[in-house]
Amino acid sequence: MPTTRFAAPILAAVLLLLVATVYVGSYLAIVSPQARIAVYNGPTPAHHFPYLTHYRFGDAWAPLVFWPLEQVDRRLRAKAWIDNPRPGFQLDAF
Repeated sequence: MPTTRFAAPILAAVLLLLVATVYVGSYLAIVSPQARIAVYNGPTPAHHFPYLTHYRFGDAWAPLVFWPLEQVDRRLRAKAWIDNPRPGFQLDAF
């Protein structure tokens, strides 16, 4: 009987480590420290516009979900992060 009492905390710790590993692995798989220009495709051509992103996909949700990891990454690899892909290029803000 005493062995079943310790199974729940171990299982919870393993699940927590698994979730953390998947979270960090997903971030590393889709992040691109060098900004790239993506195009938002709206319902009509008049609603298409370019924007800068640091993620390969996940237009609106990726910056929100991975914000904490991005802040740590920006501090650890500060020189790798490029917010303007082309010097002298200004993207219009909408």
